[in-house]
Amino acid sequence: MLLVKRVRLGAQVEGIRRIVRLAGGNGLFTCQEQGRKIFGFGNNGNNGGKKNEDEEEEKEVIPARSNENTLPSLGFGDAAPKPDVVLGLGVSRVRFPGMVHSLHLSPEATRAITAERQAGRPYLGLFLRKENKSSSEGQSSEEENDGLRKNSFEEEGDKSEAFSQSIRTLPLEILSEFQKDIDPNDIIHTVGTFAQVHTMQEMPDGGSQALVLVHRRLTFDGIKSTKRLPPLLKVKHWQKEEINQNESSNEIRAISNEIVATIRELVQMNPLYREHMQFFAQRIDISDPYKLADFACSLATGDSPQLQQALEAKNVLHRLNIALELVSKERELSRIQQQISQQVEAKISSQQRNFLLHEQLKAIKKELGLETDDKEALIQKFQHKLNVLDYPEKYKEELLEDEQNKESLGLVPIVAKKAIEEELQKLQMLEKNSAEFNVTRSYLEWLTSIPWGKLKKEQFEIKQAQQILDAEHYGMAEVKDRILELIAIGKLKGSIKGKILCFIGPPGVGKTSIASSIAQALNRDFVRFSVGGLSDVAEIKGHRRTYIGAMAGKPIQALKSSKSMNPLILLDEIDKIGSSASGRGDPASALLELLDPSQNAHFLDHYLDIPVDFSNCLFICTANVDHTIPTPLLDRMEIIRLAGYDLEEKLHIAHNYLVPRALEATGLQEKEESTNNQNLPSITDDALRALIKGHAREAGVRSLQKLIEKICRKLAFKKVQQTEITENPKQLLVDTTNLNDFVGQPKFAKDRLYDVQILPPGVVCGLAWTSMGGSTLYIETTKFNLIPPSSSSSDKQATEKNFQSPRLSTTGQLGSVMEESSRVALAHVRAKLDSIGLQSTLNGHEIHIHVPEGATPKDGPSAGITLATALISLATGIPVPSNLAMTGELSLTGRVLPVGGIKEKVIAARRAHISYICLPYENERDFNELPDYLKQGITPYFAQTFDDVLSVTFFQSGEEANNESGVSSSSSSSKNALTYDPNILNKLKQAISPSSSHLPSSSPQ
Repeated sequence: MLLVKRVRLGAQVEGIRRIVRLAGGNGLFTCQEQGRKIFGFGNNGNNGGKKNEDEEEEKEVIPARSNENTLPSLGFGDAAPKPDVVLGLGVSRVRFPGMVHSLHLSPEATRAITAERQAGRPYLGLFLRKENKSSSEGQSSEEENDGLRKNSFEEEGDKSEAFSQSIRTLPLEILSEFQKDIDPNDIIHTVGTFAQVHTMQEMPDGGSQALVLVHRRLTFDGIKSTKRLPPLLKVKHWQKEEINQNESSNEIRAISNEIVATIRELVQMNPLYREHMQFFAQRIDISDPYKLADFACSLATGDSPQLQQALEAKNVLHRLNIALELVSKERELSRIQQQISQQVEAKISSQQRNFLLHEQLKAIKKELGLETDDKEALIQKFQHKLNVLDYPEKYKEELLEDEQNKESLGLVPIVAKKAIEEELQKLQMLEKNSAEFNVTRSYLEWLTSIPWGKLKKEQFEIKQAQQILDAEHYGMAEVKDRILELIAIGKLKGSIKGKILCFIGPPGVGKTSIASSIAQALNRDFVRFSVGGLSDVAEIKGHRRTYIGAMAGKPIQALKSSKSMNPLILLDEIDKIGSSASGRGDPASALLELLDPSQNAHFLDHYLDIPVDFSNCLFICTANVDHTIPTPLLDRMEIIRLAGYDLEEKLHIAHNYLVPRALEATGLQEKEESTNNQNLPSITDDALRALIKGHAREAGVRSLQKLIEKICRKLAFKKVQQTEITENPKQLLVDTTNLNDFVGQPKFAKDRLYDVQILPPGVVCGLAWTSMGGSTLYIETTKFNLIPPSSSSSDKQATEKNFQSPRLSTTGQLGSVMEESSRVALAHVRAKLDSIGLQSTLNGHEIHIHVPEGATPKDGPSAGITLATALISLATGIPVPSNLAMTGELSLTGRVLPVGGIKEKVIAARRAHISYICLPYENERDFNELPDYLKQGITPYFAQTFDDVLSVTFFQSGEEANNESGVSSSSSSSKNALTYDPNILNKLKQAISPSSSHLPSSSPQ
C-alpha cells in the first residue's frame, strides 16, 4: 500500500504508480510530506498478466551504461542494492524505511541527482542535519524545503569569481560545510537512511520535486569526495533486523498490541488515518515489531530529535517504546483537535439552526401578511411618522401623553415635507446593503424625529411663576423681574417670541439652576448644552452628510430631545467658547445666526440642509466674565449681571436651602419631616456665620454647600455611632464651640490685611472686582534716595541734576492696564506736588508700588485714584484713614472715571468692615440701586476730580478725623501716634479745589 500526502495529478501520480510496480508485491508503503499522509497500495509488476507500458518508460529514464558498473534498480528493503558510496543529502526530518517520501530539491541537488540517475546510480543517503551551533553557519529551517542560508566560499577553479562574489546563497541540503574544516559529526547525525529516487518533476525555480523510496538504515563512515556538492559519502548498511531470542517476546507482543490499539483510536478520532488503518490491518505483518515501529514513527509529527532516536535505536524494545510514545502523543493531539472541532461544529450548527428558524419564521409571517421585508417595513415606518407629523389630529391617540399637551400640533413645513418625500423615493431605489442606503436612512431618521410645528403650551400666571422662582432661589431680583416681565408680555400677546438673555456673574451664584427654574415657570422643556471649549463649528452647524458618522448640530439635537419647537435652551459657559485657531471654523461666529432674533427663524443646519425655525425658543447664556465674549455675539444678547452674595444672603440660603438638602441627602432628615423637630441634628446661625466668615468668602455658595455637606456627613457618622451604643441618642448640635471639629481651623483669620486703626503713610485700601466676586486690595508704596552721599557740594548738585525724575517700579503681577494707571497716577501726583513746591519729596527717589498677594495676577481700570492717593500719602507723610476704601480710574488731568462691579465692591467693603467708600460721581446711580441692607452702615463719597478724593481723604472735616484715628501733627505728637508736618498739610489744602456740592459733611472716622 502506498501512503501519499494528497492526490497528485499528472506525472506525479504516474511516478507513484511506477514506484509501486518497481517495488513488487503488495507491501505497504507510505509517502510522507510535511506530516500529512494518505494511503494507497501497489499491484504486482505484470498488472494482471499484461505488459505495462510504464515499465518500458521507466527503463528508458534510467538507462544502463556500458563503460561503468551499474547497480540493479530493482529490489525493496533488504533486497535492494548496498553501495558503499552514495550521494549525501542533509534533511530536516527523519525518513523511515519502507516508506515513500516527497523531497523538494534545490537546483544544485537536482543537477547532481540527475547525473547520478543517468549514470545508473539513483541512490541517496538521507541524514538529519543537527541544529546549527555556530552563528556563522546560519540557522537551519524546520520546513520541508530546508530553507536557505548565506555562506562565504570560493569555488575551485574560478578564483576571479570568488573575489567578485564573496557571499553566495547555498541550500542547506547539499552539505556545503563539508568543504570546510568542520567535523561532519557536528553537521549531521551519523545514522541515516538509504533511499532510491524514482521520479523527479521540474519546478519553476530550477529545482525539482522528487519521490524517493526508503529501503534501510545506514551509518555515515566518512567522506569520499567533496569536489562537487552534494558530497559523496562512505556508508555502511545495516543488516536485516531480526528479533533476538534473548529478548522478552511477551513484552514485545504487549507493546506491539498497544501500538496497534493506539493507532486504531487515532483513526477513530482523526478521519485522515481511516484509509491508512484499513490497509494497515491487511498488508503489514504486525508480528514484525521492527516494521511496526517504523510505521508507527512515520505517522508521528513529533520533534526531529525524538524521531532520530527511534531511527538510531537498535534494540527492538527501545524502538517500540519510542514509537508508542510518539503515537500516544499523536492520539492526544487528535483528541484535542476533535474537541475543538466539536465545539466549533456545535457553535456553527447552532447559528445555522437559528438562522434557518428565523428565515422560516420570516417566510411564514410574510405569507400570513404579518410582516414585510425590512426595506418595505422601513419605508412604511418613515411614511407613518410623516403622516403623524402632518396629520396629528388623525393619529392623536398614538402620541405620548407629554406630546398631547401641545398648544399647536402644526403641519410639517413644505420644504421639510418635500425633502422627506424625495428621500423616501430615493430609499426605494437603493439596495439595502449599499452605503448610500444607510446614509439616506440616517437622514430620514433625523428629518422625521424633529418635532415640526409642535409647540408646548406655556403658562402665563405671574403668581405661580413667582412661587416657582422663589422656591429654589433666594435674591436674584433682577433676573426674576425680567422673567416676570416676559410672562406678562406673553399673557398680553398670547405668546413669547424667542429672547436671548445672558447671565454674567461669578461661579456658584445659581446661573445654571435659575435657568431650569425659569423653564419650569414658563412650562417649557429645558435643554442644556455647554459650549465651553467648543472649537468645531460642526458642533453648532452640523456635519456634511458626505462624512462618515455625520450628524446634526447641538441646536437640532436640542429640538429632537425636547420634542417641541419652543424649548428653553441653555448655552452654558459661553465666555469659554473655543477660537478659530483650531482650523475647524469659528463656533462663536456660527452662534451669531442662532442667537439673532432676526435670523434664527431660518437657521440652516449643514446636515439637514433645510431651514429650521428657532424663533420660538428662549435662549439663556451663562458666563463668568464678558470681556472674553466676542463683541458681535455680546451685542445680540441682553446682559443681566448677577452679583455675589453677602453674609446675610449666604446665611439665608444656607438656613433655608443648603442645610435641609444636606440633611435629607445624608439620611438625617426625611423629606416630609419638619426642620423644627427637636431630635434632628442642627447647625446654629452663629455657626453658619462663622463658617461663612472663616471658610466660604467667595461670591457664590458652592464652597459653602460643600462644607455643609461635610458637616452633615460627620453628623450622620456620629448618629450611627450613638445608636449602636444607646437606644436614646442625644441631639447632635453644631455651634461655634465645636465647628472646628467638623471643618478644621478657619482659612481666613482676619477680614483685612491691615487690621489696625492707623495705616502707614503710602498705604491705601482699594476695592477690586474679580470673577469670584469683590475683594479689598491694598496698595503699598515706598521710596528710597537714589543720590549717593558726596563730600563736595558741587558734586552733589551735579548728581541731583542726573536724578531729577523719580524712577517707578511695580510688583505684584500687575497687568498692562494697572501698569499704565500707575504711570498716569505718578505723573498727575508730580504735577500736583510741583504746584505747591513739594516736588523734592519724590525727585531723586525710586518709588516702588506693590500690591500684596503677588501670586495672584491683577489687572483692570479701577485702581487709578487709589494709586494716586497712596503716592500723595507717601510724598507728604500724611496717613490715610484705615476705615476708608476707594475705587475709580484717574485721567491724566485728574478726572475720576466711572468703573463697574459696584455691588461686588460694596459687599467686599462690608465684609472688611469698611465704613467709608469713595466712588466715581457717575457711579452714584449704581450705588443708589443697591438694596438698603447693603448700604446700611456705609457712608459713600462721590468724586468728580482727584481734588475731591484728596478732600475726602484728608480735609473733609479738618484734622479732627485724623486725631480720632490717632493721627496728629508734629506739634502735638506722642509716642504712639504717627506725625506729619502741618505746613505740608496746609500747602496741600491750598492746592485743591473740591466740588463740595456732592460731598457729604461727614468724614471718615
